[in-house]
Amino acid sequence: MNKLVYRSYKESDILKDLSEFEINNDFGCNNYVARSNSLFRSFSFNKGEQVSIELIEENSIIIITEGTFLASGQTHQSKILNSGQMFLRTKDSGNLEGEAAEDLSLICIQFNNIISTCEKTALDKISIYCPAKADEFEILEINEAMKLYINGISLLFKSGAFCNFMYELKKRELIFILYTFYDKVNSARFLLPLIENQNNFISLVLNKFSINCNVIELADRCNMSPKTLTRKFKEHFNDTPYQWIIQQKNKNILSRLAQPNVNIQAISEEFGFSSSAHFISYCKRYLKQTPLVIHKEIRKKTI
Repeated sequence: MNKLVYRSYKESDILKDLSEFEINNDFGCNNYVARSNSLFRSFSFNKGEQVSIELIEENSIIIITEGTFLASGQTHQSKILNSGQMFLRTKDSGNLEGEAAEDLSLICIQFNNIISTCEKTALDKISIYCPAKADEFEILEINEAMKLYINGISLLFKSGAFCNFMYELKKRELIFILYTFYDKVNSARFLLPLIENQNNFISLVLNKFSINCNVIELADRCNMSPKTLTRKFKEHFNDTPYQWIIQQKNKNILSRLAQPNVNIQAISEEFGFSSSAHFISYCKRYLKQTPLVIHKEIRKKTI
């Protein structure tokens, strides 16, 4: 795509005349962060210059706004990327390396935790269109919706009128645009590394989880520290491992208590409680009733 197409967000009258706006930077809000660059970064390189961008352990969408980029792959294969194209790098891909084949301008949009309920649903829906294996540099062409998105985020970034809450909204808008304004097959191919990353961790947790394990045991089974496990849980489950384990345990307990005949001692041992008293105390705390009362109420509804 010709670089003149990008005049809309590189040289727009809105951005040129930004000085005419009276930006109020004194919002008196804890969310406000002046000129924060945790989401949006821009880079320029001269022809022949080596490109090395640290991606700071976050997922990134790289947009080429001008020039040609010869990107280096992890498998020592190179990819030629042109103005008007974008590609995804997951946090596990490492830093972005390559060479500017022409004078080059890049925009890097970084995001960490994007998995809200709506976004997870969107990713799940398009995952059926995914190929068997992700291309390291799957490309999407910039469309009109994405250009408008870049215009908006450029205006906010250049003005310094930004806050953490606005960053969260813009991250959600990014996934919404990719899901809504692109062909489902193409957006699925583009997001496949992110979907694979999510599904691999979820599969690992489900395979290693048992109803009587705790956070430390689950982290050990997944071959990672409790701190890393917690970080990944927030990214992929939008929850802490402790709360997630409680939820899974509660579901399984309710399923066992729904059976016709229950033995409180046997169930408490099955779920790793030290005694029946401990199990009863747990049920009263997290399920609001004793096991026998829960059993009777469930049976009344099923008979």
